[in-house]
Amino acid sequence: MQETDKFRTDLDKAVKRARKLPGVPVDPEALREFFYRSFATVPQDSLAALFSCFAGKSVEDEAAALEWLAAVGSILLMDYNEQPLSPEDWREIRDDISLCSDEIDLDLLSYVMTLVVDHGAIH
Repeated sequence: MQETDKFRTDLDKAVKRARKLPGVPVDPEALREFFYRSFATVPQDSLAALFSCFAGKSVEDEAAALEWLAAVGSILLMDYNEQPLSPEDWREIRDDISLCSDEIDLDLLSYVMTLVVDHGAIH
């Protein structure tokens, strides 16, 4: 199993554990620890910014927000699954990763910024 597939499976399990009642939206905060633990080598400020974006998206559309989080996970694992992201999403990812550009692993930073450029989110 690829790391990205494992992350997605683990995310689905975390959502099931966090869902208190069927049909009730998951409290995004119930997934924060899982997300942080999944990417322990990524600086906390970047993770906090990315998770905050997810939390905001989950208020509008939980399913779409979870897909976004899965896509972000694949990016952080350096195995982007080509899930469509909007130009706004790419700018958010760019900004959130750039917060800690002096602390983040250079290979990851290069990977993310290459994707950002490839998706037209640099001005």
